[in-house]
Amino acid sequence: MKKIAGIVGGMGSLSTVDFLKKVVESTYAEKDQDHIRMIVDFNTSVPDRTTAILYNGEDPTPYLVDSVKRLEKAGADFALFVCNTAHAFLEKVQGQVNIPILNLPKLALEKLASVGVRSAWLTGTKGLIASGVYQRAAREVGFELKVPDLSVQDAVMNVIYSVKAGKLEEARKVWLEEVEPHLDGHVLLACTELPVVACSDRLKLVDLNELWAKMIVEMCGGRLR
Repeated sequence: MKKIAGIVGGMGSLSTVDFLKKVVESTYAEKDQDHIRMIVDFNTSVPDRTTAILYNGEDPTPYLVDSVKRLEKAGADFALFVCNTAHAFLEKVQGQVNIPILNLPKLALEKLASVGVRSAWLTGTKGLIASGVYQRAAREVGFELKVPDLSVQDAVMNVIYSVKAGKLEEARKVWLEEVEPHLDGHVLLACTELPVVACSDRLKLVDLNELWAKMIVEMCGGRLR
């Protein structure tokens, strides 16, 4: 029996659309019925995750719990957060719901390691980096993560919030001038906003939106294109 994916989205809005588009594009389908079934809660009210982690801002946990419970009630077999930083709250949320929530950071690193990628730069929000979500997963998987210096992290934050504000040209300019030149090799785009604008002829960018999308297609019984 095919499984139904429950998507907690809206963190941010454009990046959720990017993820859903990649689910569809990753699916081998000749008709609508060949695509997987998803239930989406586009919850834009979830408080900023980085503000909660770094500056004692409002806790996103109750909002995430509400979303997962809505998805559970609607018939989802499992839930996932289309937001890397939200995974810092995964354990607290999981303890209050009945369907499993996927640990996408760990699943992504396991997948990368299985195809021979065992080292990469981590680009994402400062909250994600401070939370240690990817660092813990990397230790479990045997993956080497490199963290950019603070000036590059500041630039990454600028990219992310520019995408949230719809300033895509500005975001892409900051990426190309202030982030891309300071990295090498494999780079994890570990914020769902980054794949919207990140580009490079030199780096091996790992689009986690796309990687997650492909994993979800397979988990729900779809065929990959």
